[in-house]
Amino acid sequence: MRITGARLMSLNQAATAAHQETLASAAEQVTSGKRVTTPSDDPIAWAAAQRANVRKLVTAGGTAAMETARDRLSETDAALATIGDAVSQVRSLAIQGANDSYSPTSRKEIGLQVRALFEGALRAANQQSANGEYLLAGSSSLAQPFTAAGAYVGDAATRSLDNGTLASISGSSLTAANGVDVLPLLARVAAALDANDTAALATTIGELDAAVRQVGVARTHGGAASSVLETTLNANAQLEDNLTKEIARHVEVDTVAAATKLAKASQALEASRLISSHIMSLLDPRNMGL
Repeated sequence: MRITGARLMSLNQAATAAHQETLASAAEQVTSGKRVTTPSDDPIAWAAAQRANVRKLVTAGGTAAMETARDRLSETDAALATIGDAVSQVRSLAIQGANDSYSPTSRKEIGLQVRALFEGALRAANQQSANGEYLLAGSSSLAQPFTAAGAYVGDAATRSLDNGTLASISGSSLTAANGVDVLPLLARVAAALDANDTAALATTIGELDAAVRQVGVARTHGGAASSVLETTLNANAQLEDNLTKEIARHVEVDTVAAATKLAKASQALEASRLISSHIMSLLDPRNMGL
């Protein structure tokens, strides 16, 4: 079969166009860092990357919920720590005020200190999170859970994440349902000191001991939940990192390989152009003696 000059030119033009396409693709990969951007680039790799990306998105959603729960528990623990400190200080003042050597006036002065501690504990018990929810309010998180007298008007409901991890502490942990009514107890101590009622004051000391333990138990529950969340968050972070690497493995280009491919494509295109020039020279009538 005789191959004409026109046929040679046609074949070389097709080869040149293919080399140009290869060069453009290689250049795009080097520039973008991506080997696969559409299903047609590599259907199997593209599908695998999409599956990994969906898992990553689901994990990120769970991570956001856990981070919110962790932050809420951290704020709750800070509030409970304030309450616990107040209870411990009131206990010491109650023991001090119950001493027979104190005068009614001295007890009134101690009562003022206890009243201030009660007010601080009450503010902590009614603390709100950044989004306006009351930390210890149970299910009615938009309503103030403790009255001015320290009575709890919320419920015992707590929040849990999908994995069952505790995400909130209820103010009921500070009520008689779990030991003693902690905040009203502080108010009673202040009232006994104001009234110079040493008998009533003496009865509160045992209750204050129970209150210290009660607040500690609430903090322990919150701390255990926070620890679980922190461990899970660390595991999620590792999973997200692994998924990111998996996606990259499927769609990102090997930099060295891409640069090598680009260089080869450039050389192939240049060679094709030289061949085109040579063919045209051969087909020039002046070089054919015509």
